[in-house]
Formats: sequence, structure tokens, C-alpha cells
Amino acid sequence: MRRNFVRVIAASLASAMLLSACGGSSAGTSDTTANAAGGGAQTEAPKAEGGSSTGEKIVTIAQSGDWDTFMVMNTTNAGADNVNELMFDRLMTINTDGTFEPRLAKSWETNEAQDKITYHLYEDAKWHDGEPVTAEDVVYSAQVASSSEYNYLRRIRMQYFAGTDETGCETSTDSVEVKALDDHTVEFTLKTPMDPSIVYALVNRDFFIIPKHLLSGISDADLVNDPFWQKPIGSGPCIFDSMESGVSIEFLANKDYYLGTPDFDRLVFKKVQSSNILSGLMSGEIDALSGNTQIPLADWEAANNTPGVKAMSVPTFAYQYMAMNTTREYLPEEIRHAISLAINRQVIVEQLLQGQGRVAIGPLPEDHKYYNTNLKVEYDPEKAKGMVEAAGWDPNRELEVLVSTGNEVREKSAILIQQDLQKIGIKTKIQTLDFPTLLTNARNGDYDLCFIGSAGSVDPSESVPNVTAGYMNNFTQLTDPTLGEVGESGAKEITFEARKAVYDKYQEILFQQMPMAFLYFTNDLFGYSDKLENVRVGAIDYNVNKNVWAWKVNK
Repeated sequence: MRRNFVRVIAASLASAMLLSACGGSSAGTSDTTANAAGGGAQTEAPKAEGGSSTGEKIVTIAQSGDWDTFMVMNTTNAGADNVNELMFDRLMTINTDGTFEPRLAKSWETNEAQDKITYHLYEDAKWHDGEPVTAEDVVYSAQVASSSEYNYLRRIRMQYFAGTDETGCETSTDSVEVKALDDHTVEFTLKTPMDPSIVYALVNRDFFIIPKHLLSGISDADLVNDPFWQKPIGSGPCIFDSMESGVSIEFLANKDYYLGTPDFDRLVFKKVQSSNILSGLMSGEIDALSGNTQIPLADWEAANNTPGVKAMSVPTFAYQYMAMNTTREYLPEEIRHAISLAINRQVIVEQLLQGQGRVAIGPLPEDHKYYNTNLKVEYDPEKAKGMVEAAGWDPNRELEVLVSTGNEVREKSAILIQQDLQKIGIKTKIQTLDFPTLLTNARNGDYDLCFIGSAGSVDPSESVPNVTAGYMNNFTQLTDPTLGEVGESGAKEITFEARKAVYDKYQEILFQQMPMAFLYFTNDLFGYSDKLENVRVGAIDYNVNKNVWAWKVNK
């Protein structure tokens, strides 16, 4: 994509407008590193017990994991989504029951042929600098997301639109067929007639709208590291104010937010160790948890009996699995099946999750409308042991198992699975790594077994990219194109019945090839202070933030 605006002017305007939007806050403007969103402003954290010495209403959201970047096109980090969701808007959101709700788009429809989706935007939506949000911003965002100049991590989501290839990359400059029909109407053209819920559920989850008037003077190759992302300007319910790298981010309420004025003056997004979450809720230092942060299981019973704390367990589509490196000649299909058979998933759910989850045999839970009912969870260590022996397994071989630090259930489940595999004659060595390093190793195929998670989806195609040859999150290094081809073919079907048949077949092939051992689905152990009202409970739009603009804050 080629940009023609003058970069210096855009940068100057961005800086000036940011100061205006932030109310001239003295909270720092120190340098940050663009790829991490962060280094950041060193600030003194305000009092978080519902207010401050100035009488402000302050809400504090805790997150146990890190965020990586505010560059919304170039992250697959759930922690970053939790932050970016506050600053930027998507066109729509999705509920756990499969229904959709407006966000930037107040309504939408498909044409009779089901190859075009038209979105109608809220006319009063504004960027934090006061400029209106228009259909041209949506077009620009789609062009950036599909750019051939830089392989953004979420480019794959653009693959459904005409003018892109199978990776979501534009086939020529700005070829993605997204066009503004007027200032507040935008039309997306699909490659083929399809069930639009795929676009609603998958594309909109990862497609944030960014400001054309501030960014279009920057090449797509340079945009990823532009200083804009250190002090971003969005259109969401919260306005970026300051950040202390790896510690906290402070926002001001967007009093002009088109979906409603937040009932707080300031929102603090704070990194908190899991072991301190309950005590923080009890003391008032924490008011709510971010989407992918849980009340620790060790504190779950206490949380349910703590005055002032509302705790609830909500089933989700989020799942954990153990990827198996299919390029290892000593991990053929029969050994992978034996490994899966040897895992006592029920023990993991009952002992480690304390019943707050469900066992998994695939990427869809049993109550998912696309679940293949012919698939059943099996646990048969004797059969698994026989398969290992028949395959001529070397009992002296030791498999390397990668587990990320900071996820207690994953770490403990790795130990249980290590014991399960020992019983069938397979030795393992557990190596704990920080999550970014683990991802690098997994993407490079530098491992034998590796624990990974996914947010899941109401759409059955969510897992398809992860078993598609060439995709960066194909951690299992699967090269057989069958799974990817079958999974992608489901996008071309319009009716539920036709898609159900495709994804039944997809799940069967996934089970047969067994590139990963699916383990369990997690419940969202969400908690918040009873000083908050109107908090959306449940994993609305997977694991991102709740509807903070609708919260009522009682001091």
C-alpha cells in the first residue's frame, strides 16, 4: 500500500491532539518501545479504592499476564487484546450463545447472494482527537491488515475477502474489496458466497479500526514500529493517558463515547500476580479482572464466600491442548494416538480444575452445535502401552515438553501427563519457558511436545489455521494439506447442514491424524467488586474486556 500524506504533519497533529485528549495530564510521556507497546511512562499509581484524593471515580482492572503491543494488527496476544479493546473499536462483538451485537457498526446485512456484507456505522462515533470515524477508516484498516508490505500477524483473517490470496494478503496494491458507500456505510465483498457468521465471528474478533487521518502518511512496512503506538489514539471507551512498562496502563474515560459515557473518570489496567488477585478484590485495590485473568482455583472457594466480591464460573469455548511435533520421525501417528490415549483428562479437570472445566477430544465442546457426536474421549493406558510397544518405541528416548511459566494449571497438568506417559513407557523432560520464547520454539518446530491454549469460537473453523501448512501458528508443523483444505471448504457452504457435514469430516480427520492432544475446556472464573453494576458476565467476544462503558460505579 502506498501512502502520500506528509508524515511530519501527521505526527505533529497526533502529538498535539493526544495532549488535548488526555487533558494535558502530567502523567508521563516518556519513551516506550514500539514492539512491546512498551517501555513507558513512569507514573505514580493512583489510589484504586473507588476514588482518589481529587474525588475521581477510578476503576482498576487486573491482568495476570503481559500485553505486548498496541499495534492491533500485529498481535495474537490475548493480554494485548484486553488493553486494545479499551482504546479501539471493532465493527461488532459476539456473545457466547452465537448472537452478535453492535459496536462501531449499529447494523449490518448481507445481499441475497451472500457474497457482500454491508455495515452501517454509528454517525456520532469519534476518534479521541475529536475527528469523526468514517467508512474510510474501515477501508483503510482493511487495506493495512491485508498489506503485502508487511506480514501482520492477523493478516490471515482477511483471506475471506475478494482481492486477497489464501493468506489474506492483497493480490495488488489496495486490492482488498472493501469500499465506502458513503461516510457511514462500508461494503465488504467476499470471494465466494458463504455463511457470514464466519466473518462476524472470526474476522471481527481480530479486526480493530484504526484512524486513517493520522496514519495514512506512513508506509505499511513502517507502521508496525511507528511512535503512534506508544501513545495511541482510538475511538473506544477509554483514552490512553500513560503507562509504566510491564506494570500498569492508565486511561481517561471517553466522555463522548457513542455507546454511552463511562461512569468513571479514570481506568487503571494493572498487572497483578495471580496469588494477589483475591486479596486485591477484598481490599478494593482491584475492581474487576480482565478477560483472560482468572481467580486462582486455590482461592475459588474463598472468593465465593467473601463479602463484597462477586465470583462466578462461566463455561467457555477456550481450550488447552498439547501440540505434538509431527516432523519428528519418532512421533508418527500411532505414537501420537497412544500419547492421547494415555492421558487421564478427567483427573486434570477434577483435581487441577476442581471441576471448573470440561474434558476435550477436539476443538469443540460437546454442547457446541458443530460438535461431531461420533467422537468420544478415550482413556485406555493399557491399549496405549501396547501401541507404543508395537511401534518399537525406544524406551531410552526422552521427549522434551515445553510449558510456559505463570500458568499453574498447565504446569501441573504437564506433571500429571508426564506420569501418565511414564506408565506406557515414554519418558519426558519438562522445560518451562516464558511464553514468548515458547511461542518462538513452537513456531520453529524446536520441541517434541508443547502446551498451548486457544480462546476457541462459536465458529467451527477457528482451529483450521492452526493445522494449515505454512501458517505461523501451525505449531505441530503439519505438512499434509488435507485438514486445511477440508476446514477451509466449510467457509464456502451457506447452510448450517452443509457446514455441519464439512466440520464433522474435519473433526474426524483431525482425530485420525492426531497432531495435538486436546486436553480440556476452561471455565471463566470471573470476579469483580460489588461496587460495580451492569458488568457483563461471561466471555463476551471470547476473552476480551467487558462492556466498561455501561458499568455503574458506586463509591
